[in-house]
Amino acid sequence: MKTKGKHTYEQHEAHSEHKQHERESKTAESAINKKEEKAVDKKVPGSTYLLISAFILIIILLAVIFMLMRKQMPTTPPVSGEKVKVEFYVMSQCPYGTQVENAIAPVLKSMGDAVDFHLDFIVSETSPGTFQSLHGAKEVTGNIVQLCAMKYYPTNYKYIDFILCQNKDATNVDTNWVSCAQQNGMDVNKLKTCLEGEEGKTLLRESMQRATARNARGSPTMYIADSAYQGQRDSTSFQRAICQLSTSPACAEIPKCTTNADCTEQEGKEGYCINPGMKNAACEYREPVPVNYIILTSAKCGSACDTTNIVTALQQLFLGAKPSIVDVDSSEGKALVQKYNIEVVPAFLFETEITQTNTWQARTDLQSVFELKDDKYKILDDAAGASYFVSEEKRKAYYDSIGVVLGDNKPQIDFFVMSYCPYGNQAEEGIEPAYQLLKDKAIFNPRYVIYENYGGGGANYCIDSGKLCSMHGIQELNQDVRELCVNKHMGIGKWFEFALAMNSECTYQNADTCWEAVATKLKLDVAKIKKCQADEAVALLTAEKALGDKLGVSGSPTVFIDGEAYNGGRTPENYKTALCEKYDAAPNECSTNLGATSSTASGSC
Repeated sequence: MKTKGKHTYEQHEAHSEHKQHERESKTAESAINKKEEKAVDKKVPGSTYLLISAFILIIILLAVIFMLMRKQMPTTPPVSGEKVKVEFYVMSQCPYGTQVENAIAPVLKSMGDAVDFHLDFIVSETSPGTFQSLHGAKEVTGNIVQLCAMKYYPTNYKYIDFILCQNKDATNVDTNWVSCAQQNGMDVNKLKTCLEGEEGKTLLRESMQRATARNARGSPTMYIADSAYQGQRDSTSFQRAICQLSTSPACAEIPKCTTNADCTEQEGKEGYCINPGMKNAACEYREPVPVNYIILTSAKCGSACDTTNIVTALQQLFLGAKPSIVDVDSSEGKALVQKYNIEVVPAFLFETEITQTNTWQARTDLQSVFELKDDKYKILDDAAGASYFVSEEKRKAYYDSIGVVLGDNKPQIDFFVMSYCPYGNQAEEGIEPAYQLLKDKAIFNPRYVIYENYGGGGANYCIDSGKLCSMHGIQELNQDVRELCVNKHMGIGKWFEFALAMNSECTYQNADTCWEAVATKLKLDVAKIKKCQADEAVALLTAEKALGDKLGVSGSPTVFIDGEAYNGGRTPENYKTALCEKYDAAPNECSTNLGATSSTASGSC
């Protein structure tokens, strides 16, 4: 399968670091089986619960794991005078790559020759001498010029000062290197010759090979003494990890703590860092704040309401947590449902004392999975994996809100994509044969994954003051709009023709200038598409974002069939079978075997 912009699947896996940060604020994982009581079963909107609900557990469990690692991190006795090897694999425009570069810089300066530091870049070589990086040609240039600086200015990590200068405006690493070189007393002509000649390409190729050998796909990927580093990304944490393997005098200067998270020695008590980051920093331990909370559930819910893992994780984070269980069918439960407008269970309702806990105050990422409901803090339904409707009325209202009509013997597939995500393109091309087979005997709704404030909300990714953005840039967002316009004004059949043609004939770099020729060849009304884009873009994208947010969509592709998350294969036969299973009386077309496509990748953007 051809992909727009020739982005490879591996490159999109490299973007997983960005995706994780985009999703942390609104997702959580819990494994749920929905079996009993179909009349009131939520049927999992979105990858929300089988996939997207990855995350009160990912956020919570990562925090727990990190605390345990701090207590049990294995060390190898340091060898006097031996350097500690530190490897960072990054992308020069990745904000998480620049974050760790900025954090490691003071450590390198203070520990000097005690560290053997290596910085390499995650790219691919699409043809001899032609490189591709996730954020585009600018990033390739930034990668090369930084490697040139490393080669010619390694003494006392002078090149690090150059990189830190570039990091202040990482979106322009292809041009700001000149001023940064001048500020740091570097020979601009020497760097220019390296950058523009074969020398720079060779340096990048060798760097790429080192990153490939480490299987580094996400920026940053980090190793300390050949072991993957998964700890916090601040200077003190890096130095503390290095000093477990070093006898450098600088290790004696590490403060006892820099945040409350560093204070974990006394089990069962909450640790507080006094004078954080200072030489006289110390840990103080106190009894945990008592936190009462209600788990609202249903005896009819079965395994879909198994809260064991979440309760265990919550207990690790909120040491004073004390749960009580209330059934929705009890008088107390009914009162809670009404007062807090509970739609699905299990629901977790915390007293406001949770805000006084160490964890709440230290972990703003955890705060984002709670919402204030009247006088209680409720874990978001997505985060809790809530999937069981408290009543038939709530269930009906939900399906009405997402535009799904059940019982009409006409299954509906809603597939959320990004117009330049290769996995989304794969889904489109897998679904199209099912459309050609079933036509109006099923409903096919292409949808689009829209973010708010992506990439900082600027014009490179967004419109409408940063409220409507797409992961792969403004041309992807524009193409999303054009495809929405074709579907709205010309029908789903023309949409498939247009979307699939764009998959193979245009790229994410040239879609804004390429699309008209494609539309003209397909005999689409170009003027109508332009008018729609000019007049309706904000309204169309706002509706897509609203529906995606309601369903908890965060990646491409995310597919629903009759409102249920679809997590099966991506061949035409897979999609056809999933649709045909929803008929009360399946049409004859369902006996046709559509077979597979050439691609079997299963990732997502």
